[in-house]
Amino acid sequence: MEGLTVRKKVTPRAKPSSRSVSEALSAGLLVLLFIAFIPLLLLILLCTIIWHKVFPEKLAPPSEPRPIVMHEVANDLFPLRYHYVLDEDISQEAAAYFEEDEPLILYQSAVDIPFFQDYFSSFKIEYTTGIFVQKVNFNAALTEVVSMPLCFFNYATQEAEELIDLKGYNLFATEQLNHFTITATVQDDSAEEFQATAFELEITLTDALYAPPRAY
Repeated sequence: MEGLTVRKKVTPRAKPSSRSVSEALSAGLLVLLFIAFIPLLLLILLCTIIWHKVFPEKLAPPSEPRPIVMHEVANDLFPLRYHYVLDEDISQEAAAYFEEDEPLILYQSAVDIPFFQDYFSSFKIEYTTGIFVQKVNFNAALTEVVSMPLCFFNYATQEAEELIDLKGYNLFATEQLNHFTITATVQDDSAEEFQATAFELEITLTDALYAPPRAY
């Protein structure tokens, strides 16, 4: 095109930039500082090792298991003992079902009887010929109470009989010789599950069950 001059401007390649004097001084200073701190770090490590050798950490004494206090069930026919079960021995779900002043019970009989291998509530009525106890039947995972039947265990026959399921009730007993009355009141958190909020259960022992064994 006339009157127009076009020049091609070529950008020269950039040469590798050399470090400035300030950058070199900074790098050198960092290296010197690192070298200077090595003896200090080694000294701290050595002091730590010596300190742990001279003053070793005191290990907490191993916690001893709580002693199991056994209680005797008074009778002359069948040696039977029991102890109370702590909350940590069962699941939290199971322990939450009972009040703090209502611990569970594990019985220990003189002979191996499957009936006494399970848990029981603290409710019991003792006679010389047998004992009324409330068995606590859990599911396999010990997370739910399935039933809580009132049972009578006969010392002479070593057999147990289930009388009535009292799950969900608070129990109070009035004893009179061979006759007693259990007042069952529905617990507040399960009242909607029951038609009767309260009832009384009268139990009378026959002479054969009530009379103490004869001494020969």
